[in-house]
Amino acid sequence: MKANEVAKKILESVGGSANIRTFTHCATRLRFDIKDNSIIKTDELNGIKEVLGVVDKGGLFQVVIGPAVENVYREMVPLLKDAALEQPKVDDKTAAESDSKLKQSVFSKVMAYVSGAIQPTLPVLIGAGMINALLAVAVLFGLDKASGTYVTWAAIATIGFAYLPVFVAYSAAKKLGTNEYIAAFLSLAVIVSFNQKDGLSMIGLAIPNIKFANSIIPVLLMVPVLYLADRLWTKFIPAALHFTLKPVFLMIVMAPLVLFVFGPIGALIGSGLAYGCIWLIDSIGSIAMAVLAALHPITVMFGMQYLFTPVMVNEVAQTGYSFVLGRALAANFAMAGAALAVGVKSKKLENKSVGFSSCVTALLSVTEPALYGVLIRLRKPLVSACIAAGLSGAFIGLFQVKAYAIASPTLLSLPIFIGGESMANFFLAIAGAAIGFGLGFVITYVVGFSED
Repeated sequence: MKANEVAKKILESVGGSANIRTFTHCATRLRFDIKDNSIIKTDELNGIKEVLGVVDKGGLFQVVIGPAVENVYREMVPLLKDAALEQPKVDDKTAAESDSKLKQSVFSKVMAYVSGAIQPTLPVLIGAGMINALLAVAVLFGLDKASGTYVTWAAIATIGFAYLPVFVAYSAAKKLGTNEYIAAFLSLAVIVSFNQKDGLSMIGLAIPNIKFANSIIPVLLMVPVLYLADRLWTKFIPAALHFTLKPVFLMIVMAPLVLFVFGPIGALIGSGLAYGCIWLIDSIGSIAMAVLAALHPITVMFGMQYLFTPVMVNEVAQTGYSFVLGRALAANFAMAGAALAVGVKSKKLENKSVGFSSCVTALLSVTEPALYGVLIRLRKPLVSACIAAGLSGAFIGLFQVKAYAIASPTLLSLPIFIGGESMANFFLAIAGAAIGFGLGFVITYVVGFSED
């Protein structure tokens, strides 16, 4: 079907626009915040050929499309406006009963918030990371680090990481339904005016010397409190005073909290996460990485992979490199190898086609087509891919392979592993990817699978 036909089918199957609170997308999935999950027609969704699968986890209902998700998203946006006039409203009582039945755990709510705040900012993070990777390749081919070209592009990439908290603050505020621009302003203000500066004070108290640039944990802590302050003002203060005085109130209340509370706490958590990862790698590196890599396909299934982004961002901010990204390097190539084995061994033309095409997609861009179109559907290849990822992860952890920028590890992004005093880390990353791909293929081919 064409993208507009797929959009109409999906919208109808999730209960129409009246059943949708918020709606967005990531690299491969449409993400819905649903009012009443009981009226979703999951079987109809799975019956759409272009839909690779559905995930209902962490407070979000996700429809997996693959790389074509943006086309479907664009077609669905105008349908939501039109459909709102045609679809009957979901009964508030029914929706409330459905929500109470879900009874999301605190962890699920936190996961949905963090994922919803970080996911929209990934294009900036990945784009800046890939610029750094391309610069590393250019230096190998003779580009002078003192040249204007290198300095200019390096500065552009640095902006992507240094001001990442501003983007996260905006998307987090949008996720919770509070003022996005106040959130972004507060984040930008502390980065520009208070980032790692001594001798500053407010109301007689010395402002802690905190690194606000690159650090997204302070803003993740700040925005929920901003939401509460916004709601309290709206509830108790006359509407006539909202436009003029509410922004002032929010800034006066939140700025000291960011400087004296969320900044220090966020810095402590961020440092703990970064140096905790270093300690794990130094102590039980191969075991820790093997477990993380083996579980990576499972975390992708449930949309939990974005919870690792704050860890990786803080690793890069504190040390200049990330260990945790190695788990995705092992798993992505293992899934690609498993998909290729399905393509080679399958007798059914449909499985061959999906196996080969999703292998290419996994190697060059994203793994969800391989994960949902092949591995989960045939089951045994998923287990084989997890085993292969674990073994590759053990190799990556043993040799402490580092990523010097953040991007999804694929053939095109392998240069993110170029860094340090020699090329050894890059060659070890290539070896880890080859081990994951090779073992993913061999284990899947030997173990086999039922095409039915």
